[in-house]
Amino acid sequence: MPRQLNKKGSILILALWTLTLLTVFSVHIGLTVRQRATLLSRVENRTQARWLAEAGVKKAIAALRHDIQRNKGVYTPYGKLYRHNNRAMFADIDMGVGKSAVMYIFHDGLKPDPEIRYGFVDEESKININTVQQDVLVRLMQIVVTSDEEKAKTLAEAIIDWREIGESQLTGFYSDDFYINLQDSYESKDAHFEILDELLLVRGFNQDILDQLKPFITVFGDGLININTANRHVLQALGISDVLVEKILLTRRGVDVEESTADDFIYQRAYDLASDILRFSDLDKNEIQQIDALNALGLIKTNSVYYSISGKAQLNNSQDALEVVCVYNAQESWVEYWREK
Repeated sequence: MPRQLNKKGSILILALWTLTLLTVFSVHIGLTVRQRATLLSRVENRTQARWLAEAGVKKAIAALRHDIQRNKGVYTPYGKLYRHNNRAMFADIDMGVGKSAVMYIFHDGLKPDPEIRYGFVDEESKININTVQQDVLVRLMQIVVTSDEEKAKTLAEAIIDWREIGESQLTGFYSDDFYINLQDSYESKDAHFEILDELLLVRGFNQDILDQLKPFITVFGDGLININTANRHVLQALGISDVLVEKILLTRRGVDVEESTADDFIYQRAYDLASDILRFSDLDKNEIQQIDALNALGLIKTNSVYYSISGKAQLNNSQDALEVVCVYNAQESWVEYWREK
């Protein structure tokens, strides 16, 4: 009898151990399957969100091409509204499983906080850091980054030095020596910037300075500024007086004094800028000379080719958002830059 009891006890213990091992094994499999299911769900959600954001971008490209075609390339007041301030077309685009929007941060140079607008950005309303002259860069740095003239000049020289072959004009500073002697050394590029984030490699720049500059600079276009879309700070950086900047903006904004609305006035030819403004306000001799200088130096134009389009998407069952950013070349009908984030 005791021997039988011991045998039964051993069998019971073995059964319990087996049951325990099977339970642990089952829990492990369950957790693994759950983790993989969660991962697959996230991948699927991200893929769907990417398609939604991309669809928003493609809708904006189609709208831009349609506007150019119907107006035969002429920039019109309605075209400006249609492209840059079109909530009806570009906000809350319902796509079944989620929504997308084509939007950007609008800076008017007066309000302390920028506003969200629906549409896309004219890249040639900004200053091209690959072609801009040093004096314009210095003024932009003083307006946007620092009022310290010496610091502004140093930052501007660093940009010029990065993109051009040869030593910097800063006393005692040679670009190759500076970059090569860093702990994680690299060489000065001596070529054009390809993306704005490349500024983080340039002497004196950091993320905070880059974030302040981004709304006003670009690497796309021929370097001429579109006078129909340029921001107040960009116009000031060109060396235009504050009074003349105000007259340029008031003329193009129309009766409602709002940017990108149906009553906007469109400058059609850069050489007619002075005569166009005179239809709405006075110009003194000095202001006319400033306008003549802009044209003589070839700094302004009245239409654009490159547009930055940002499509943001969110699924109905997720709080995560995905953004697709591209720069579209309307003249060649191709995408120059594409990034997902």
